[in-house]
Amino acid sequence: MSFEEIAALLEQNGTNDLCGKSIFGSCLMPLLDALGWQPFSRELIDALPHFSGGFDLVDLRNVLANMGYDSRGQEMRMSAVRGELLPCLFVVSPDEVYVILEKGEHQVRYVDARTGQQLTGAILSTSGRAYFFTDNRSGTSETSQNSTGPGWFGNLLKRFKGIVVHLLAMTLFVNLVTLIVPLFIMVVYDKVIGARSIETLPFMVAGLGIAIAMDLAMRVFRARILGRVAGRLEYLIGVSSFRQILLMPPQFTEKSAVAAQLARLRQFDSIRDFFTGSTAGVVLDLPFTLLFMGVIAVLAGWVALIPLFTLAAYLLFGLFWFPAVNARVLRAGRARTERQRMLMETFTGRREIKAAAAVTSWTSRYREISGEAVTSQYETAKATIILTSIAQAMMTLSGTAVLAFGTLNVINQQMSVGALIAIMALVWRILSPMPSLFLSYTKIEQILQTIKQINQLMRLPVERDSVSSALLMPEIKGKIAFDRISFRYGPDQDPALMGISFDAAPGELIAITGPTGAGKSSVLKLIAGMYRPQGGSICLDNTDVRQINPMDLRRAVAYVPQQARLFYGTIAQNIRLTNSLASEEDLHAATEQAGVRETILAMPDGFETRIGDNIADRLPPGFVQGLCMARAYIRKAPIILLDEPGSSLDYESDTNFMHQLKQIKGQHTIIMISHRPSHIRLADKALIIDQGMIRFFGDPDEAIAMMLEAAA
Repeated sequence: MSFEEIAALLEQNGTNDLCGKSIFGSCLMPLLDALGWQPFSRELIDALPHFSGGFDLVDLRNVLANMGYDSRGQEMRMSAVRGELLPCLFVVSPDEVYVILEKGEHQVRYVDARTGQQLTGAILSTSGRAYFFTDNRSGTSETSQNSTGPGWFGNLLKRFKGIVVHLLAMTLFVNLVTLIVPLFIMVVYDKVIGARSIETLPFMVAGLGIAIAMDLAMRVFRARILGRVAGRLEYLIGVSSFRQILLMPPQFTEKSAVAAQLARLRQFDSIRDFFTGSTAGVVLDLPFTLLFMGVIAVLAGWVALIPLFTLAAYLLFGLFWFPAVNARVLRAGRARTERQRMLMETFTGRREIKAAAAVTSWTSRYREISGEAVTSQYETAKATIILTSIAQAMMTLSGTAVLAFGTLNVINQQMSVGALIAIMALVWRILSPMPSLFLSYTKIEQILQTIKQINQLMRLPVERDSVSSALLMPEIKGKIAFDRISFRYGPDQDPALMGISFDAAPGELIAITGPTGAGKSSVLKLIAGMYRPQGGSICLDNTDVRQINPMDLRRAVAYVPQQARLFYGTIAQNIRLTNSLASEEDLHAATEQAGVRETILAMPDGFETRIGDNIADRLPPGFVQGLCMARAYIRKAPIILLDEPGSSLDYESDTNFMHQLKQIKGQHTIIMISHRPSHIRLADKALIIDQGMIRFFGDPDEAIAMMLEAAA
């Protein structure tokens, strides 16, 4: 069963028809009902896998996770399922799936996914995999941002505590096998060669070979697990941080440069690199260093203090040297970010650079920035090389000292030759990872900084989901009222709006005009819930918008910005961006209303024509504007916001737009920013804003006369 089929059934409130279409799709509504989900089809539709060709177990769990219900699976008999953990999904086989609702002493109440019927039966002896669900909707960053616990990343790692235990167990086995090799060498030297007991050698070699083969298998298995952990962490961190950024209020993200935000997100890759590289293995092996120290102490006595002192020397040297390395690493990181920022500015603004004949000066700027990046990278590399050289020298000196004092013990007959060879192997086993761990300090420091950034990001306040406790509006009619609204974009900026008041009745067309920078676009952004005013109130159907979930508010508003933006994909995908349930008939109706249907059908691929990725720059402005208008129409929202819709239109396109405006007038509440008298005359009322204050609100003809008088 595809996403489109499920979405269509939800749109028609035909949730019962999900049964028989997809065995896992038929589990969706019974699980949500049992979990206490309040029916809100839009939230569920947004959670569906929009690009999935079917609907399987993974899709079902992902949908529920998107809605705030995390799941964990466990193999068990149905009789072992605890009643307090219900409801649960019980998968016996891909064709036999149950939703367990209630469990009694001898029977269970369940939904059979094959038929969709709710039954009661004695199926406690059935074995399969049970999936239990946890409601994490109250654990979003909005409600946990002041938490003093382990932080978001710490809570994420708790999911992997079972895997960590398995990894430590495998690492213990690997280190025990590593310990067997030097002891085998010692036995061969002291027993086999010394006693000339050749007949025991084949058995010992065979046993060692088996141990080494098991060690190799365990190392491969451990590497595979680390890779899976890395991939899972990368997915969870990437998706969660991406969603967190999208949920953040615009003022939190608009202040940062795009390059800086991308660089911050790219730093999350260091966590994946930690698990897929050699550092994770070294860290896992580190606790077992004490085991090797103990064996050396048993074989050589006080000689075990030499590698111990070497480790202490590594630590002391690091305390003095690492701050300087950190400073160089930070400098190199800033330089790379600055160079990336300039590259992005170059690619997006190369036309303006050429038009301004600024190629030479721009190249000179890039040369300076690139030079700083190269220099800082060189300083970092130089510090790293010094670190490597000193670490290798300390390791060599320590090994030499162990050999020297061990030789004296052999001469004094305090230790055998085999024991000397064994402790040398153990010493190198202890010391050889130290330079790698030493050099990985910067990576570990970067990971710790990344974890800190992730926790800070997840603590930032975000807009509430529909599952949160926000007021759900009934059918919105479109009445808008501004009451003494004051707003500024930042505490150090001048007010964009100062005490403005006006109202729009349902179905009215309000035209807003005024000089550039007067605050016109700010009005539209406040209505769309992109920002919150610092003073006054905005009411939608007599309800303060601060009581309405911002996402629900935007679903009631179709916003067409001044700078039309198309995304990479087909024309149909771009138009459906505001209404993923739109049918083919809806597409044709919206584009017909926007006046671009015939143009689209004349293209070789019609609605499947791919646009975006700078292709939109080569399309006629009127056509691009028409696609954005079609995107607004297909939402079927009661409120339409238009920001300078005629700024880039030619005469023919503008005439077509005015015809569209006349058709939809009265059917939607329309707030339109425009400087064209022909547009303003179509309005029921006109609003003139200047320097953030209302200069006039009333008859459109009077407003036009005031505009012409001011321009004269």
